[in-house]
Amino acid sequence: MAAKNGKKVATQNGNGNHFEEMVAIQLAVRSWPGQAKLSAEDLGLKDGEVPEIFYLGNKKLYPQEWRQLFSQLSSRARNYLNDNSYPFVVEYVRAIPKRNLARVVERLEELKAEYLARAEEFVAHYEAIQEQWREKYPDIWPRLQPHYPTKSQLRRKFDFFWSVFDIKGAEIREGSAPEVIEAYQRAKEELQARYEEMVEEAVVYLRKKVLEVVTNLSSRLKDGRIVRNDTLESVRRVEGWFKDLNIFGDTKVEEALGKLRASLNGTDYEALKDNEALKHQLAGLADQVAAVAGKLDDVSVISGNYKRLIDLS
Repeated sequence: MAAKNGKKVATQNGNGNHFEEMVAIQLAVRSWPGQAKLSAEDLGLKDGEVPEIFYLGNKKLYPQEWRQLFSQLSSRARNYLNDNSYPFVVEYVRAIPKRNLARVVERLEELKAEYLARAEEFVAHYEAIQEQWREKYPDIWPRLQPHYPTKSQLRRKFDFFWSVFDIKGAEIREGSAPEVIEAYQRAKEELQARYEEMVEEAVVYLRKKVLEVVTNLSSRLKDGRIVRNDTLESVRRVEGWFKDLNIFGDTKVEEALGKLRASLNGTDYEALKDNEALKHQLAGLADQVAAVAGKLDDVSVISGNYKRLIDLS
């Protein structure tokens, strides 16, 4: 993969590489762990008195509510990115259609601003937090105090950023030694195989999410359960979501979803609750989508058509 600026637009090369339609993106969200290893003295013991079967954990240096806040903000950002991308061959990296990059980055910028604003709020309360801990745990405060960074050090421990990469094989310099060329070629072939597996996994990933949503709608309609507006909206959202991420030519699912979505236009809880004919119609359309999305034996055909267009050279 080659790193790139998020605003740079890559051009399609002449070999028809359809990975030019995607970029890889890695999100990093950092915070101050705010913990220090427990010591025997913390437990009222002397060195050597801790049984070997015990493993000392950590002592926390600031209240749990702050820790939960940063965890929630980080999870919100990662969930957003995961919902708008595919799993990638590298751990903690996602792949997204290049056409969606600007929108994804715009939302990440908003989440970054919120995260860093709360980090600044934490830094502003830093002395008060230390004083709170000193008053609450006076007996062990002398052993806690050395673990607190300065304010300037603390501020640098919080960060929120992402890196965007073009998806392509490594380039070999002209005149490289034969063994280097051979090693690069082997690595390229392995990466090509992994990328092709990713395509199939991405098609399955998209279909499974569609299947989950339409099955929920169908079962509610057939069982006579209440179908609220949020259930109907989840179908509308997944139709747009699938169309947005479907760069693989999975037309059967997209068309079936489109028919279901069209039938939902103008439909809400009030229009549906006493309309048995409409319930039956929507359940039938939802089942049609489920039948297509759940038929995974044609995934290899769809991914195969796309994979034939992939060339990392």
